[in-house]
Amino acid sequence: MTKLNNFLLKILLASILIFGLSLIFSRNEKSAPKALESALLNPKYKGEVNMITIQAQEKSDSTNKKGNSQINLKKQGDFWLFSKFTEESNEEICAIADSKIIDSLIEKAASLRRLYKITDKERDYLSLGISENAESTLAFSKNNDKLYTKIHFGLSNSLKNRIYFRSEGKKTVYESQNDFEQYLNTDINYWSEGEIIPEITNPVQISLVIRESPALSQESGSQKSGKITLDEKSENFAQKSRTLISLRHGAITGEKQSSLKRLSTLQIHDGSGRIARIEFFEKMDAFIDSAVNPLSTTEGKNQSPESASSYYYKKSVSPSQIDSQETAFAFYSENAVYEISSWTYERIKSVFTQKN
Repeated sequence: MTKLNNFLLKILLASILIFGLSLIFSRNEKSAPKALESALLNPKYKGEVNMITIQAQEKSDSTNKKGNSQINLKKQGDFWLFSKFTEESNEEICAIADSKIIDSLIEKAASLRRLYKITDKERDYLSLGISENAESTLAFSKNNDKLYTKIHFGLSNSLKNRIYFRSEGKKTVYESQNDFEQYLNTDINYWSEGEIIPEITNPVQISLVIRESPALSQESGSQKSGKITLDEKSENFAQKSRTLISLRHGAITGEKQSSLKRLSTLQIHDGSGRIARIEFFEKMDAFIDSAVNPLSTTEGKNQSPESASSYYYKKSVSPSQIDSQETAFAFYSENAVYEISSWTYERIKSVFTQKN
């Protein structure tokens, strides 16, 4: 009997323990955020989105304090265009945006994700970063007249890798996987297309005109210049033209064209009928030798370590007869001045000077 009693006692204690644990887990499940599956952007609209507005907190160059900053991304014909007012240039900068990043953003927003309800009480907004001055805001629309969704993002939860957000006009705050953080910025260099000439895909003729700087012309008493034109009949033209259109630029800068000295002009004719004209400039703290011998691809012997030459370019693209008005508008809107490395500039010149 003693063994039986001990056995029954153990069973009773085990049952009590299991019951107690079940109560604890039940309470935890009730207190845990409720999960549901939804997309931030209705998937049926993802093919219609042609305008994205991003607002974020950005540190001002002049005050070194954070403030609201905004960038607009708009589909114009075959391209996405970004526009943003910058303090450095004191004007709105417009340029071709990276369509691969934008497509990724739209795809991510239209994908189903697990959302966890956090609160629907407005008094909690401030602690979650979902106040009127939210950390970041992301809006998807069609032109300016049809808003599909506008989302206010708040603070991120680094332990769970989640971020708080609330949809415009809704009180409920959710948290979800923090895979949007890289898109919640207004940095023009992040959104810019990295290639120098994304508008050109099938070059049929390329030409480079190199001219001596005015200051050095006065010193030498002559104006040195050179023009080289290559086309489909030229040796290794396919390889050389591919090299040109694969090159990438550096940062977009606030330098004014009036403060720069023109070095050369690159013109590219595309098989579609588009023509890209790229003006290269130098801000000279500069090297004399590169202008005295403009077609040289080697560094001058008289360059001092302290002096440095910064290269820039600005482009204009003439649309073809088959381009839409929206595509033409994108080309005419571009006004950015880009930096390029000395290696890139020399590489461009070498396309025209190297025989092989």
